[in-house]
Amino acid sequence: MDANDNLNENERLEELGGSDFEIVDGHPDIRGWQVQDINGNYVGEADELIFDKTSRKVLYIVVDLDGNEIDLKSKKVLVPIGLATLHENEDEVILAELASLRLNNLPEYTKGNITPQMEATIHHTFTGLAAAIAAGETSYQSHPEDFYKHEHFEHGRFYGGRRLKD
Repeated sequence: MDANDNLNENERLEELGGSDFEIVDGHPDIRGWQVQDINGNYVGEADELIFDKTSRKVLYIVVDLDGNEIDLKSKKVLVPIGLATLHENEDEVILAELASLRLNNLPEYTKGNITPQMEATIHHTFTGLAAAIAAGETSYQSHPEDFYKHEHFEHGRFYGGRRLKD
């Protein structure tokens, strides 16, 4: 098996930029927005969005950690959409309290390289490996059928109290 055989293994996920898809009318396009922790520290920038072509929902924010104020390695990482909330008024993304503390543990994201193994690592980083093992989520060949139904991918949390345009 060639090392590139694993690239793009999850064909249903795609970057929004360069695709034929657009953000739903009335919903903000957060690419380029600042990402902060709950204390207002700069974590990085929302560089891109990863969406599921089947459900047509955004699942991950690609966060560029370059220039952050909380001593994180400079790299791009995938943050599940449900671990972030839009600021009510400002064009800013706020990460959940513990999410920003775990960003160093995430694998580096490179365009087109999202595998079930990478997603499992992201999931385990935020939920804890023990919880994942107890739930039987240790297979890296594919996802359980309800993988994207986890609260980490809940859009209601993401939009929070922000008023969306009609």
